[in-house]
Amino acid sequence: MATTEPLHRAYLLHARPYRESSLLLDLLSETHGRVAAVARVGGKTGGARKAQLQPFRPLMISLSGRSTLRTLAQLEAPTLPMPLNGQRLFAGLYLNELCQRLLREWQPLDGLFDHYHEALLGLAGETPMEPHLREFERALLDLLGVLPPPGEDADGVALMAEARYAWQPQQGWVLRGAAGSGYSGDSLLQWQQQRLQTPQAMNEIKRAVRELLRPLLGDKPLHSRTLFLQQRGRNEHSSGR
Repeated sequence: MATTEPLHRAYLLHARPYRESSLLLDLLSETHGRVAAVARVGGKTGGARKAQLQPFRPLMISLSGRSTLRTLAQLEAPTLPMPLNGQRLFAGLYLNELCQRLLREWQPLDGLFDHYHEALLGLAGETPMEPHLREFERALLDLLGVLPPPGEDADGVALMAEARYAWQPQQGWVLRGAAGSGYSGDSLLQWQQQRLQTPQAMNEIKRAVRELLRPLLGDKPLHSRTLFLQQRGRNEHSSGR
């Protein structure tokens, strides 16, 4: 007999039509991690339920069933969606796409839900959005086991702010010396200590994250980035630039 669990926090990553009067949901659940569930949205109450299922909206859900594809048994939406607009909306879509493509179903990562929630709060605020994105990426890469111990290079030696490092998969940060390509130790330390401040560090860590994510994402480009570039192109065209 199918059982229904207690309510717990969740966010909707993506939804699409599924069979008759249903939606197939991709959810980030505080309890279960990334999960798929079917939501029935037909009948008298279906419209109201469908309206609650929006990305970036804090949800309370419970699931029922025994298979990996569960049924959305209960749904509450205690607050409105996070107010993401313009570039911040594309940044939120980017976070969702990272979760969809990098997280395995039914394998919760300790603390990731809170990192996602905090990232959305940051994007919905008035502070620069880059530090919030870089912090979520750092937490995600760390929980996926990609990053080495904080503050250490591939040999277990403390990172030096004045040195430069290259990234070697399966090894970590490899010392390059005081000049040349790669990433500055100061930028890496700012990132790991969650205190990104300088423009140089912002740019270097953005480049480093792309390098670290490339093997995980494969050759398929990020759809959210494609949408962002298309929108930016339309804006530049309409402004005559």
